[in-house]
Amino acid sequence: MKKNILLSLIASLAINANADTLGLEVGAAYWNAQTSGNVEYKGSSIDLEKDLGYEDLNTNFIWASFEHPIPLIPNLKIQHTQIDDSSSKSANVTFDNKVYSGTVSSSIKLNQTDFILYYELLDNWVNLDLGINGKYFDGSIDISDSLSTTSSTKDLTYVVPMAYAKVKFDLPFSGLSVESDLSYISYSGSKSYDFKGGLNYLTSFGLGATAGYRTEKIQLDDVSNVYSDIEISGAYAGLYYHF
Repeated sequence: MKKNILLSLIASLAINANADTLGLEVGAAYWNAQTSGNVEYKGSSIDLEKDLGYEDLNTNFIWASFEHPIPLIPNLKIQHTQIDDSSSKSANVTFDNKVYSGTVSSSIKLNQTDFILYYELLDNWVNLDLGINGKYFDGSIDISDSLSTTSSTKDLTYVVPMAYAKVKFDLPFSGLSVESDLSYISYSGSKSYDFKGGLNYLTSFGLGATAGYRTEKIQLDDVSNVYSDIEISGAYAGLYYHF
């Protein structure tokens, strides 16, 4: 009996958990982030700041979301974040069973695309979305030094399934809203999250501005022999249009 009640409740939420009308939003933001943490691949743990010299990362992310009133079919949001940085610093590190010394040049690419399927559970002055995020990483780590012709590349291409939640509070009669969203997963010593929170302003003709803070963690525990605890955090600002 309890199981039937639970199934009926889940079905009822899915049927009523989408927008009343069609909606489309597209936007882009500048992200003034900083890269920190460490990475290890067949060698010693390498500090991205102290050993390799990584500091500020000026990058961007873009997104598009589509909402509809069709029951059971989830809404869709796609977000792409460009993370591609390089640095050179005097160091002595071991990577891929090779020792690099002198001026060590490296590049870290962690480009990612989020494919988010979600239901809109609340749609008034309080907005609540719940769903899943398939975060696709298309990345690599490259290292070389000035004392030899040796170099190494480790590809970091994989998909991380994550839980997704977004909440937004509209401030009445102002066009302002406070919004935050989170993608999160933790398993077998590995953990990843992507959190964003800030303030939005939407005009009566659909053009909006957004500003806030975003932080992302990529913690890998022996994923294809890679160990990492990387954090990318900083303020962002952007524009969007809501049709």
